[in-house]
Amino acid sequence: MFFVSCLSASEDASGVYVGLGFGSTAYVDDGFAKEQANRGVEDEIAVSTFGAKLYGGYQFNKIIGLEAAYTHYGEFTANDSYTYSAQGISLAANVGYTFLTGQLRPYLLLGVGYIYSDFPHDDIPVDDNSPTLHIGFGLDYVPASLGGIGFRVAYESNSFSYIVNENTLEEKKYIQGFGILYLGCYYKF
Repeated sequence: MFFVSCLSASEDASGVYVGLGFGSTAYVDDGFAKEQANRGVEDEIAVSTFGAKLYGGYQFNKIIGLEAAYTHYGEFTANDSYTYSAQGISLAANVGYTFLTGQLRPYLLLGVGYIYSDFPHDDIPVDDNSPTLHIGFGLDYVPASLGGIGFRVAYESNSFSYIVNENTLEEKKYIQGFGILYLGCYYKF
């Protein structure tokens, strides 16, 4: 009986899905804001209160899928005058395993992305937009009784680096990242 249940779950595992998520975001700046204190920035970047994510993909089977996403990370503020916002896109492999006859699926994401941001100080020589490494993990729950509607809790991040050259012979590299912890709801066709 268990073998038959697992077999039917793997037959139903493939398909297209699209979802929307909301949650808390964070920005790790690798000390960049503190080092820019002479430019009026003295505090660490604060945690944002809100972020949103639109995601979708194709599940090839109960183990692997491909997922694309757009994430708005919200605004981050330091020293009441330094506000920074970002949004990103990503494409990642979604690797996991389905349990409970297709209802529960823990997974990992690994892929690439791109961050679009509006760095607030034009006099600091950084590139606002950057390719990223996209990683994440989460848990999908698809109740059999809801006919394709699923729920997700996940954490995902985009990591990148800024290289700052302030007209010196020495460049400084800052490893930075945006992350979102969110709850999502999706529909699988």
